[in-house]
Amino acid sequence: MASGTVREFDPETFALDKYIEKLSTSDPRTGIGPLRKMTVEPFDPRALLETFERSIQVLGELAERNQRRVEKLEHVCAKQEHEHNGRIAELEGTYREAFEEFQTLEDRITYVATKVVHLGDQLEGSNNRRMRAMEAIDLMKYLDEFKTKPRPNLIVFTDPGRKLEAAALINKLQSLTAELPNNDMYAKVRRHIFTKYAETEQLLVNEFIESLRSLDSRRMKEYAVALQPFGKGSGQVVTEYIHHNIPIQKFTSVDEMVVKVEKLCKKVYVQVVDIFDNAEVVMSKFIQSLLERVLQKFVDEDLGPLMASVNERERYLKRLYDLYVKMMELHGKLGKYEMSLDMAYLAKLMRVVLFHKYLSNYAEMEAQHLTAVTTRTLEVFNVRMGISRKRAAGPGGGGSAGVQGRPDETYVSMEVCTNVLHEAKESIRRASALLMDKELSVLVRELYFIVLDKLCIEHFLTALEIAQSADPKSSPTGLFCLVVGGVNSSMHLIEKLYRDTVVPCISYAPEATKCLERKRETTLKLESKIEAGIERSLTGMVGTIKNFLSSCQKKTDFKPDDMALPALTDACQKVVAYIMECRRVLDMSLDGKNLEVVLLEFGIRIQRVIYDHVQQFVISENGAMNIICDMNEYRKAVKEFSVRFGIVYTFWSIFLEGGVFRSIFRVHFLTSCLGVSKPSATYSL
Repeated sequence: MASGTVREFDPETFALDKYIEKLSTSDPRTGIGPLRKMTVEPFDPRALLETFERSIQVLGELAERNQRRVEKLEHVCAKQEHEHNGRIAELEGTYREAFEEFQTLEDRITYVATKVVHLGDQLEGSNNRRMRAMEAIDLMKYLDEFKTKPRPNLIVFTDPGRKLEAAALINKLQSLTAELPNNDMYAKVRRHIFTKYAETEQLLVNEFIESLRSLDSRRMKEYAVALQPFGKGSGQVVTEYIHHNIPIQKFTSVDEMVVKVEKLCKKVYVQVVDIFDNAEVVMSKFIQSLLERVLQKFVDEDLGPLMASVNERERYLKRLYDLYVKMMELHGKLGKYEMSLDMAYLAKLMRVVLFHKYLSNYAEMEAQHLTAVTTRTLEVFNVRMGISRKRAAGPGGGGSAGVQGRPDETYVSMEVCTNVLHEAKESIRRASALLMDKELSVLVRELYFIVLDKLCIEHFLTALEIAQSADPKSSPTGLFCLVVGGVNSSMHLIEKLYRDTVVPCISYAPEATKCLERKRETTLKLESKIEAGIERSLTGMVGTIKNFLSSCQKKTDFKPDDMALPALTDACQKVVAYIMECRRVLDMSLDGKNLEVVLLEFGIRIQRVIYDHVQQFVISENGAMNIICDMNEYRKAVKEFSVRFGIVYTFWSIFLEGGVFRSIFRVHFLTSCLGVSKPSATYSL
């Protein structure tokens, strides 16, 4: 332990328990640890105490040595600190003196710079005055030359390499003549200078045109800059540049035209920015010239013949829409080029320049087209189905529409409805692109009215009238119900058209109100016709059931002469089969609450017919079992209706009176609301 050092007591590695254990096992006399085998003596606590005491003594000596070392280091550090403080004090004085010298030097430099700048301004002013005086003297000399000669032989005007210098000189002379007195003395010189001014301007224009033909952008820029002070010449070079870049070839398609025009604008834009200082103005003029001389010509050649032909109305409308959409796409692509024209104004300009004469009567033509297409579609369908409409003379010379057709057809075509709605959607799609605001609202409302008139009035009402006037015997399960099913499916499509296509396009409130009112009126007409027809159909169905019961039910069915096993009667089998067929037709034709109401009304009428029918018979003991079988079968058939108003059948009593069995059959229609026996049968689309 006498050789211990401070490193053994490093806080990061020192552990007290391990140190004590190491200390206690280092002496073999303690009898602890691996050294205990070197002695046979038992554990001696005094030896362990002596070991601890020696270790404590060594640690104390080690602490004293470390303390002396620390004191020595502190003394050395204090001495060095004192020496460094002295050096810092000396450096602070030197730095302060240097800073004062630099401040003095900066003030001197600032003073000298101020004097130099002032002197430079004076020299520049003197030089400018001198240059202006020299320029004025030169101008006076040139002016004197023009005073005596209309075409002075000056080298600046005769040297081909000094055209730009000559242009600047003649422009200054022209400005100078504007300040001369307006009298006869200076009239000749003014006239001579103006003549030379015009010649120089035209010379620069010609040089610009030659550079344009040779595609020399550097020379074009030089002449364009030189011509800026010349009012007429500056505009003339812009016109020549635009005329040179306007394409003269014909385009085979609108897509080709859009691609080539976009490439041309990109090419011209790069050149214009490089050549002209007023690039935005030049680019705007180029776009306007392109609209008037290229795009308008293409549109007129494409739409003019179609517009004049009555038989090409559909093709004309589609082509007008396609061209308009393509031009608006081109307008969007041109927006990335910097122009002085506002993009909204450019769109309006394209609309007015290219399509004004075509949009003036577009709404009328679109409505006429949809009317013609829907009329033609309905006429083809009516001819194919054998439907004819005739006018029957009415009182006072009036007439009422009548319809005729084969009674074995439904006369409601989903194909016709789909075709008409497709044409209407296409018309509205074109209108939404070509028209805006109130004009769009008015046209969409008119198109929607055409759909309602052609489909709901001419097509659906015609089919309902034919079905309603048909002989019930020709369709015992209800032709009218099948027609109602077709009308119902088609009305869903019309409602979808109104909700998804018509409403988003109508922003003008009065037109939206008109659409809603017409929709409600048309729906009420169809609902009234359907209610009357369903009532007639149910009456026909119930009449057929009565015929089956009266013609097929025998008196011996419920009062047999001999004993036999209970069985269904022939009348019951035919009636149940007919009821199931009617149920199938109603399921195909109606849905939702309409189906529920009609099934309930049909069930109530079936109950009345069967109840009245049974009351006519005398039932024997053996016949009672037969009628029970029949009633159970009727109950099963009607129970399949599965409507909210449950139909429940009960047999109240079968009793023997006077030795004769008599069954009293009663049928009860129980509703979810007590006391309600029959709801109002109202149909709604």
